[in-house]
Amino acid sequence: MLCRGKSGCVSALILTSLSLGLCQGYFSLEVGDPCPTPSYRSRCQPVDDCETLASHLQTGRLSLYTVVNCGYTSRSEKICCPVEDAHTLNRIEVTSPVPSTSSTSTTTTTTSTTTTTTSTTTTTTTPPPEDWLSLFQTDREYVEASVVTSQRASRDSVGFRDTSEGAECSAPLYEGQCRAVSKCPSVEPLLQQGRLRDEDFTTCRDGTHEEIICCPLNLPLQPRVQSGPRLGLPSDARDGPLSEDPQEAAVIARADALLPHYRHLGALAHPNAAFDGHLHHCSALVLTPQLLLSSAGCERPSHAVFGIADMRDVDADEDYLADIVRLAPYRKDLALIRLQDPLRLGRLSSANVSVAPVCSQYELTRLQVSGRLVAVAWGKGNDTDCPLYEMAMRLRPNWACGDLPNYGGVLELGSSHLCVEPENGDRALQRFSNASSCAACPSVVGSVLHLVRPGGTRCVLGIATPTSTECEARIMYYTSLLSAQFRRFVEQEQRQ
Repeated sequence: MLCRGKSGCVSALILTSLSLGLCQGYFSLEVGDPCPTPSYRSRCQPVDDCETLASHLQTGRLSLYTVVNCGYTSRSEKICCPVEDAHTLNRIEVTSPVPSTSSTSTTTTTTSTTTTTTSTTTTTTTPPPEDWLSLFQTDREYVEASVVTSQRASRDSVGFRDTSEGAECSAPLYEGQCRAVSKCPSVEPLLQQGRLRDEDFTTCRDGTHEEIICCPLNLPLQPRVQSGPRLGLPSDARDGPLSEDPQEAAVIARADALLPHYRHLGALAHPNAAFDGHLHHCSALVLTPQLLLSSAGCERPSHAVFGIADMRDVDADEDYLADIVRLAPYRKDLALIRLQDPLRLGRLSSANVSVAPVCSQYELTRLQVSGRLVAVAWGKGNDTDCPLYEMAMRLRPNWACGDLPNYGGVLELGSSHLCVEPENGDRALQRFSNASSCAACPSVVGSVLHLVRPGGTRCVLGIATPTSTECEARIMYYTSLLSAQFRRFVEQEQRQ
């Protein structure tokens, strides 16, 4: 057997043990996840990156029978890597309690001299420690006594998912089918484009000749964005003179004028029906440089686009796109989105992105007497993107929204929500023009409710609550961002 250093030998030994059935494993754990190992604290790591394993094998704290496997990457094996170094654990010293007397001070030493206390001498000793203090014993005998030999799981005790080739599977960032690595055409291009990393691919099972992974099938291999004809230009307009509808031209000009006021908004991208491009039918606001906030009804987007007034003009090579790695739902109402890399704010990017200004509690209280309300988002069309819009809204009492459906299953609906409706009624919900399928749809595109202050600046009040799936909804809820529970939720996510 050829070994490349200590890590190569260890990897070869563990792989041999797995083949012989000597080791057990927790499959589909991600790199960095805690492993539920009973005999030592560990995290799932590639075997080549586990620096503490060699010391544990040398000191006898672990053996090939107790090292636990937690999956595979496309390049190497993943194991439950011990958190502490074995040599550091061996250096822990245990001190015994020191008795004290009224006449002399006695210290325990390694000599054969012993001290006894009789009933004729007056001595005061410290009381013995409570039983719970024994939890802090850290000598080797105590540690060895706490090790419990785990039994290998059997097929009768564990329900196994279908991992045969061709079976459907899912990963945190994609969905696909279980296939051999060599038969998965999307692995190499997704790695080369930097859209997935090695640890993003999950393992279905270890095959006879090669690893069976969850092969991504819902991620297009072509560029993420395909530019379509601009609003108001039919598909055959390139062959003849360009004729633009005046009404649509006014909509586009309006979107260009609105964009400088809403640099804190981004459009979320979802794969289209053919999986050969993306549609941008949901909005999100920049909460921090690495956290976005959107409606929970927007589900799982792949990336966000910033600084574009008309989403038909998106260019994947020139515009500012940010990849999404994680979603954290809040009461089936809002979704906190974590970006792969922090946003470059201000003039550091072409989009001139800014953090969203959130209204104060005082401004919310004086909502009816100062400023006006507007809902802002990108419109929605039939399999097409649309421009940015701003719709005037007015506040209604909460009882007016009492009969709204709750298709999204929002928890505690109405507790921290604002009930609003368009000022212009049904006319505001109509299509942007007769030649376009674009409409505002404020209740389903995650529109963001703003307060326009008397000076003309804007601040954010809430995000459309996912209660309805109809574009023509006349009255709707917006989830307020000023509740104490939501603030605690964001603070907790920031610490992770």
